[in-house]
Parts: sequence; C-alpha cells; structure tokens
Amino acid sequence: MACQEGHLECARLLLEAGAAVNQARDNGVTPLLVACYLGHLDVAKLLSSYGASRAATPFGTPEEVANRLGHADLAAWLVASRGWTPLAHLETLTAARALSLLRSGASLHEGEPTPLRRAAGGEGEVAALVRRAAAPWSPASHSLFPAAARARAALLILSIYEIHERHELDSAGTTNGIAALDFVACVLRFAITRETE
Repeated sequence: MACQEGHLECARLLLEAGAAVNQARDNGVTPLLVACYLGHLDVAKLLSSYGASRAATPFGTPEEVANRLGHADLAAWLVASRGWTPLAHLETLTAARALSLLRSGASLHEGEPTPLRRAAGGEGEVAALVRRAAAPWSPASHSLFPAAARARAALLILSIYEIHERHELDSAGTTNGIAALDFVACVLRFAITRETE
C-alpha cells in the first residue's frame, strides 16, 4: 500500500524494518510493479536499492509496465539502472544504509556501472563513503570494511601488542628497527582487504 500510494518515507521505514521487498500479492503484483504502474519514480528507486526483482510478472516486467503507461522518466531510469547493485543507488541510499551495505560486504566492483565508478564523480555523503571504502585499510577506514576484515585487523593489531608486551619493547615500540605503528600503517593496509574471509 505504501508503494501504491507513493509514500516514500513509509516504504523506507518498512524496508529498514525488514519488510520483504519482493512480497507479491496473490495476483503476482510486486511492490516495484505497483510503483511502476502508478509512476512513483522515487519509490521505484528505493525498492531497487533494496534489490527489488525486475523479473516478469503476469502483467509484464516493471519496465514494460512503466513504458505501457507512459511513465517515460521512470522507464528511462529502469533502463539506465539495469545493472546496478544496491550499493550503486548512491542518490537513494542514506549514509546509514550505505554503511550497512559496506560493512556487510557489498562489492565496490560488481554491477554495471560499478558503485565505485558511479561514486567517482558523485557528490554527497554516500558517494564519499564509497570512495573512502575503496581506499586501503587504515584506522580511518576500518569501520567501512566487512566484519571478517575488521576482525582480522583487530587480531593482527592484538598480535603486535602481545609481541610488544612479551618482548618488553622500549617506549617507542621498536624492535630490530621496526616500529609497531609502522607495521599498522604499512603492513595492515596490504594484509586487510574487503574480500578477507
């Protein structure tokens, strides 16, 4: 009903609370199809950012429905965004949702165009988050990495701390000329990747 009536914020709240984005009515009508039927572009963008299916229904695909009913701007957007992953919806995502996608392992390099390519020239907080997430691991970008990569970074840092304590390093944290802080700055950025399992 929120999608049918074009109530964007209501639809956003429902999706944030875990509503099933592809839950169809008995007749096969999905939330995206009804939004396209009625020309609700912003609602369609939101649903797409949550991975709404664009597959055919008994009434056609969302793209076909938008075309048939004369919603040219919506139909054009559906064509332009065919290869997007949820993270590529930079203009629709909130910063909190983008962070959640990044932390759960959303790829910066999948889709066409990729989220990173879309963010390269993009403005706004979400585009900036995607660009930051593409940088090598650092303490400043740690929060943008998936849970497995963050856990690996924490384990490696803890290991350095334990080595420091066990070998009673001097106050500069050096042994054999290697500073523990240099390790974090120079080595972890190569040891920790977004794809760490």
